Amino acid sequence: MTRYEFYTNYQDCYEYHGSTTIERIRKQAGRTVKRDWILFDSVEEAQEFFNSNYVDFGGYYVQ
Repeated sequence: MTRYEFYTNYQDCYEYHGSTTIERIRKQAGRTVKRDWILFDSVEEAQEFFNSNYVDFGGYYVQ
């Protein structure tokens, strides 16, 4: 599953493949500027993070 969050200066792409790891890719002006992995203790925690809504941070997301 993939989720995108769009902000004024960049966009974040979250990739979740059903494990305890979510990959985050940050792009700015069409170029990847950061790539990291968020690790969780359980699949449930990873799913909760992925499915939550982060509009409070000033962006919006598309799933």
